[in-house]
Amino acid sequence: MRKFLPTALAIAGVGISIVAQGAFAAPANSAAMPSAAEIQSLQQRNAVLLDAHLAGMKAGLKLNDQQAALWPPFEAAIRDAAKSRADRWAQTRERMSAAEKPSPLERMTLMADHLDHNATELRAVADAGKPLYDSLDDTQKRAFGPLMQEFKPAKRM
Repeated sequence: MRKFLPTALAIAGVGISIVAQGAFAAPANSAAMPSAAEIQSLQQRNAVLLDAHLAGMKAGLKLNDQQAALWPPFEAAIRDAAKSRADRWAQTRERMSAAEKPSPLERMTLMADHLDHNATELRAVADAGKPLYDSLDDTQKRAFGPLMQEFKPAKRM
């Protein structure tokens, strides 16, 4: 009896996971890429959100005139990084829709390329933001980190 219960629970768990996987698995033809209109809508939404985040950050920091003069290079670096990231994802979508499903090694190579580009962009933003950050007072510096959190990419579902 002691062996029966764990065995029965394990078998039931496997059976349930197989049924759940079949129930929640996407149909084979639903892996289609988003339409051009959906992509354009998403790009417009992201542009509006970026504008709002930058305006909110600038307002939240309450920059004085000297600091405001250091803002444009920092903002430009963030915008350049966002545009570059969007362009890379568009290229990846095109590559994925034009070709067969990439192998696990091809996926790792794509991920490594994205990480390399992200690191370069992050360095550019940090370099452009250093003069601005150095000019901030202690209160502004405490607000800077949480305000920058708005620029972290959201987890995709």
